[in-house]
Amino acid sequence: MKYLITESQLTKIHTPIQRAIDIALKNIKEESEDWSMDMMGEIKQVDSVDKIKVSGIEISKKLKVYIDIYISYPYYYFDDLISEIEARISSVFGPNIELIENEIKDERKSGPGIDW
Repeated sequence: MKYLITESQLTKIHTPIQRAIDIALKNIKEESEDWSMDMMGEIKQVDSVDKIKVSGIEISKKLKVYIDIYISYPYYYFDDLISEIEARISSVFGPNIELIENEIKDERKSGPGIDW
């Protein structure tokens, strides 16, 4: 069953979720500076993400939050990072929140896959 929410209710939900995602990503980036080389895959995920923006919210049995990931490095596997952010923000919004990768947006102006 889906619940309909008004535009003002959506804004009220959107802002705190976006803020929680921003804080979680910032904290993960800071923590990743102390990670060892055996976590290179996770480090690459964190370092390649510039920002994560909420692109949509759907309310059904779970609160489904669709996110766009803005990258500065050609890396396209973010499942571990998304799961970690989801776990961190579920402490605020409860266990019924789910982050779903909507789109990866490459903001590079040049580099592999763009210039050559």
